[in-house]
Amino acid sequence: MTVARTYFFNRMADNELAGLCGAKDDFFLENIDDLESAVARIRAMLKQAGMRSEVEHAPLNAAPGIGDLLSAVAPAVGLIWASVRALGSTGRPRADATLRVTSNSSLSVVFSRGPCPPTAQ
Repeated sequence: MTVARTYFFNRMADNELAGLCGAKDDFFLENIDDLESAVARIRAMLKQAGMRSEVEHAPLNAAPGIGDLLSAVAPAVGLIWASVRALGSTGRPRADATLRVTSNSSLSVVFSRGPCPPTAQ
């Protein structure tokens, strides 16, 4: 299991960020002042390199959601909920990179290891 390296976004130059994206190794960014513009910059770099990306909001200490509550109350309903979510995600084509927003000042970039279907643009 590889561990993603951590970088401080507020200390990075554009060429360093482009190098991280081009290396296709997972990494974690902290100290991001403007998260939306950072995500937009990274997605633009990935697109320029011919990669598809998606953004996933996955806070490290998320509040319990409806799925968690249903799972605690009725395990059968929780199982159905998880199955429906899993089936819904299989219809989407996989992205080359996933940007996981883990807080309001950090995100991780995870690259797909398998081949992704070509996209028409």
